[in-house]
Amino acid sequence: MTNTDQIKILQENKLALTESFRWLQRSYAICHEQFDINELSDEGYDAFESLTSRFARTTDILTNKVFRSIIYLEEGASFSWLDTLLYLEKNGVVSSLDDARLIKELRNEIVHEYTVSDLKQLFIEVLNNCSKLFEFVETAQRYSDKLLNKLKS
Repeated sequence: MTNTDQIKILQENKLALTESFRWLQRSYAICHEQFDINELSDEGYDAFESLTSRFARTTDILTNKVFRSIIYLEEGASFSWLDTLLYLEKNGVVSSLDDARLIKELRNEIVHEYTVSDLKQLFIEVLNNCSKLFEFVETAQRYSDKLLNKLKS
């Protein structure tokens, strides 16, 4: 695959992240402003289900697409998840390796492991960690823009 192809892939991944992030922010605002986590109606559960789904989707696009595109464009190879995080932390894309791992673990819990009895706790964890994910998305978008501008010149 040529560098031009990889640039195009990063641009497409960045657009997907922007759209997913917009929907995540919308769901976060709805859940944060309109619902009491301790007294959720059916509508509240639906809103929080949307939030968790969008949290997981945004995390997937960020970690599996944008982060990996950045690494491939800068290093010409794929790295393991941990090496990707170490590289991105070193380059200021993620402020905390531990927070990035926590976000990914929370995504895995959303997608694979939670049960109905754990829903409220999961909703609380997602609400409490949205700001970290927001920060990572915004930083990755800025970093991607700089990388793309550098590669185009």
